Amino acid sequence: MKTAKVNGVKIPSEAIKFELERLVRFYASHGFGTDEIRKCLPDLEEKALEQAIGAKLLLDQAALLDMPVSEAEIDAEVEKVVSQVGGRENYAKALEAQRLDEMSFRRELAKGVRVNKLVEKACSHLDDPSEEDVAGFFTNNPGSYPGKTLVDVHDQIKELLRHDARGRALETYVAELRAKAEIEYL
Repeated sequence: MKTAKVNGVKIPSEAIKFELERLVRFYASHGFGTDEIRKCLPDLEEKALEQAIGAKLLLDQAALLDMPVSEAEIDAEVEKVVSQVGGRENYAKALEAQRLDEMSFRRELAKGVRVNKLVEKACSHLDDPSEEDVAGFFTNNPGSYPGKTLVDVHDQIKELLRHDARGRALETYVAELRAKAEIEYL
Protein backbone atom coordinates (compact mmCIF):
# COMPACT_ATOMS: atom_id res chain seq x y z
CA MET A 1 0.00 0.00 0.00
CA LYS A 2 1.30 3.43 -0.94
CA THR A 3 2.02 5.97 1.74
CA ALA A 4 3.25 9.54 2.01
CA LYS A 5 5.21 11.95 4.14
CA VAL A 6 3.52 15.12 5.36
CA ASN A 7 5.98 17.82 6.33
CA GLY A 8 8.67 15.16 6.68
CA VAL A 9 6.60 12.77 8.83
CA LYS A 10 5.58 9.44 7.32
CA ILE A 11 1.92 8.54 7.61
CA PRO A 12 1.67 5.21 9.45
CA SER A 13 0.25 2.35 7.41
CA GLU A 14 -2.27 1.82 10.26
CA ALA A 15 -3.75 5.26 9.58
CA ILE A 16 -4.23 4.43 5.90
CA LYS A 17 -5.71 1.02 6.74
CA PHE A 18 -8.09 2.69 9.19
CA GLU A 19 -9.29 5.08 6.47
CA LEU A 20 -9.59 2.21 3.97
CA GLU A 21 -11.71 0.20 6.40
CA ARG A 22 -13.96 3.22 6.93
CA LEU A 23 -14.40 3.60 3.18
CA VAL A 24 -15.14 -0.11 2.68
CA ARG A 25 -17.75 0.00 5.49
CA PHE A 26 -19.28 3.14 3.97
CA TYR A 27 -19.62 1.61 0.52
CA ALA A 28 -20.88 -1.70 1.91
CA SER A 29 -23.54 0.17 3.92
CA HIS A 30 -24.63 1.93 0.73
CA GLY A 31 -25.34 -1.28 -1.16
CA PHE A 32 -22.01 -2.07 -2.80
CA GLY A 33 -21.31 -5.79 -2.86
CA THR A 34 -18.00 -7.46 -2.04
CA ASP A 35 -17.12 -7.90 -5.74
CA GLU A 36 -17.87 -4.26 -6.54
CA ILE A 37 -15.75 -3.10 -3.62
CA ARG A 38 -12.91 -5.43 -4.63
CA LYS A 39 -12.93 -3.94 -8.15
CA CYS A 40 -12.74 -0.43 -6.67
CA LEU A 41 -10.02 -1.32 -4.16
CA PRO A 42 -7.14 0.48 -5.94
CA ASP A 43 -9.22 3.67 -6.07
CA LEU A 44 -10.32 3.21 -2.46
CA GLU A 45 -6.69 2.75 -1.36
CA GLU A 46 -5.79 6.02 -3.08
CA LYS A 47 -8.74 7.78 -1.47
CA ALA A 48 -7.78 6.30 1.93
CA LEU A 49 -4.27 7.71 1.55
CA GLU A 50 -5.66 11.15 0.67
CA GLN A 51 -8.00 11.02 3.67
CA ALA A 52 -5.11 10.02 5.94
CA ILE A 53 -3.11 12.97 4.59
CA GLY A 54 -6.05 15.28 5.31
CA ALA A 55 -6.40 13.87 8.82
CA LYS A 56 -2.67 14.38 9.46
CA LEU A 57 -2.89 17.98 8.25
CA LEU A 58 -5.85 18.64 10.56
CA LEU A 59 -4.09 17.01 13.52
CA ASP A 60 -0.96 19.06 12.88
CA GLN A 61 -2.90 22.31 12.50
CA ALA A 62 -4.92 21.66 15.66
CA ALA A 63 -1.68 20.99 17.56
CA LEU A 64 -0.07 24.12 16.10
CA LEU A 65 -2.99 26.27 17.20
CA ASP A 66 -2.88 24.56 20.61
CA MET A 67 -6.63 24.73 21.01
CA PRO A 68 -7.46 24.30 24.71
CA VAL A 69 -9.15 21.07 25.80
CA SER A 70 -10.62 20.73 29.28
CA GLU A 71 -10.58 17.61 31.41
CA ALA A 72 -14.38 17.71 31.30
CA GLU A 73 -14.31 17.48 27.49
CA ILE A 74 -11.96 14.50 27.66
CA ASP A 75 -14.11 12.89 30.37
CA ALA A 76 -17.13 13.26 28.09
CA GLU A 77 -15.25 11.53 25.25
CA VAL A 78 -14.18 8.72 27.59
CA GLU A 79 -17.80 8.23 28.63
CA LYS A 80 -18.84 7.99 24.97
CA VAL A 81 -16.26 5.25 24.42
CA VAL A 82 -17.27 3.44 27.62
CA SER A 83 -20.87 3.48 26.41
CA GLN A 84 -19.92 2.29 22.90
CA VAL A 85 -17.96 -0.70 24.19
CA GLY A 86 -20.56 -1.71 26.75
CA GLY A 87 -19.23 -0.53 30.09
CA ARG A 88 -16.12 0.10 32.15
CA GLU A 89 -14.97 -3.52 32.18
CA ASN A 90 -15.01 -3.73 28.38
CA TYR A 91 -13.34 -0.32 28.21
CA ALA A 92 -10.46 -1.58 30.38
CA LYS A 93 -10.18 -4.71 28.23
CA ALA A 94 -10.15 -2.62 25.04
CA LEU A 95 -7.35 -0.43 26.39
CA GLU A 96 -5.39 -3.53 27.38
CA ALA A 97 -5.92 -5.12 23.96
CA GLN A 98 -4.56 -1.94 22.35
CA ARG A 99 -1.68 -1.87 24.85
CA LEU A 100 -2.74 1.60 25.97
CA ASP A 101 -2.87 3.02 29.45
CA GLU A 102 -5.63 5.42 30.43
CA MET A 103 -3.43 8.54 30.24
CA SER A 104 -2.14 7.72 26.75
CA PHE A 105 -5.68 7.13 25.56
CA ARG A 106 -6.84 10.40 27.10
CA ARG A 107 -4.02 12.22 25.26
CA GLU A 108 -5.25 10.70 21.98
CA LEU A 109 -8.81 11.73 22.79
CA ALA A 110 -7.57 15.28 23.47
CA LYS A 111 -6.08 15.35 19.97
CA GLY A 112 -9.46 14.35 18.57
CA VAL A 113 -11.25 17.04 20.58
CA ARG A 114 -8.75 19.63 19.25
CA VAL A 115 -9.42 18.50 15.68
CA ASN A 116 -13.17 18.68 16.28
CA LYS A 117 -12.77 22.23 17.55
CA LEU A 118 -10.68 23.10 14.50
CA VAL A 119 -13.36 21.67 12.21
CA GLU A 120 -16.02 23.67 14.06
CA LYS A 121 -13.92 26.81 13.62
CA ALA A 122 -13.41 26.09 9.91
CA CYS A 123 -17.18 25.66 9.46
CA SER A 124 -18.33 28.43 11.81
CA HIS A 125 -19.06 30.81 8.96
CA LEU A 126 -21.75 28.54 7.52
CA ASP A 127 -25.40 29.45 7.84
CA ASP A 128 -28.02 26.80 8.42
CA PRO A 129 -29.88 25.76 5.27
CA SER A 130 -32.85 28.00 4.62
CA GLU A 131 -36.42 26.75 4.35
CA GLU A 132 -36.17 27.48 0.63
CA ASP A 133 -33.08 25.27 0.39
CA VAL A 134 -34.87 22.41 2.14
CA ALA A 135 -38.00 22.74 0.00
CA GLY A 136 -35.92 23.04 -3.17
CA PHE A 137 -33.97 19.88 -2.36
CA PHE A 138 -37.20 18.00 -1.67
CA THR A 139 -38.74 19.21 -4.94
CA ASN A 140 -35.62 18.44 -7.00
CA ASN A 141 -35.20 14.92 -5.58
CA PRO A 142 -38.68 13.40 -5.71
CA GLY A 143 -37.44 9.81 -5.98
CA SER A 144 -35.44 10.06 -2.78
CA TYR A 145 -38.48 10.25 -0.52
CA PRO A 146 -41.30 8.17 -2.03
CA GLY A 147 -44.60 8.52 -0.19
CA LYS A 148 -43.21 11.21 2.13
CA THR A 149 -44.21 14.82 2.49
CA LEU A 150 -41.80 17.67 3.07
CA VAL A 151 -42.93 17.79 6.69
CA ASP A 152 -42.01 14.09 7.09
CA VAL A 153 -38.42 14.59 5.92
CA HIS A 154 -37.75 18.26 6.63
CA ASP A 155 -35.28 17.70 9.49
CA GLN A 156 -33.53 14.87 7.64
CA ILE A 157 -33.03 17.06 4.54
CA LYS A 158 -31.88 20.00 6.64
CA GLU A 159 -29.26 17.81 8.35
CA LEU A 160 -28.15 16.41 4.96
CA LEU A 161 -27.72 19.92 3.53
CA ARG A 162 -25.89 21.04 6.69
CA HIS A 163 -23.59 18.00 6.45
CA ASP A 164 -22.89 18.62 2.75
CA ALA A 165 -22.05 22.30 3.37
CA ARG A 166 -19.72 21.37 6.24
CA GLY A 167 -18.05 18.76 4.02
CA ARG A 168 -17.40 21.32 1.29
CA ALA A 169 -16.07 23.86 3.79
CA LEU A 170 -13.79 21.27 5.32
CA GLU A 171 -12.51 20.19 1.89
CA THR A 172 -11.67 23.82 1.15
CA TYR A 173 -9.88 24.19 4.49
CA VAL A 174 -7.87 20.98 3.98
CA ALA A 175 -6.98 22.15 0.46
CA GLU A 176 -5.59 25.36 1.99
CA LEU A 177 -3.55 23.31 4.47
CA ARG A 178 -2.33 21.05 1.65
CA ALA A 179 -1.17 24.06 -0.35
CA LYS A 180 1.07 25.09 2.56
CA ALA A 181 2.33 21.57 3.32
CA GLU A 182 5.15 19.53 1.91
CA ILE A 183 3.65 16.21 0.77
CA GLU A 184 5.86 13.48 -0.62
CA TYR A 185 4.26 10.32 -1.99
CA LEU A 186 6.26 7.17 -1.33
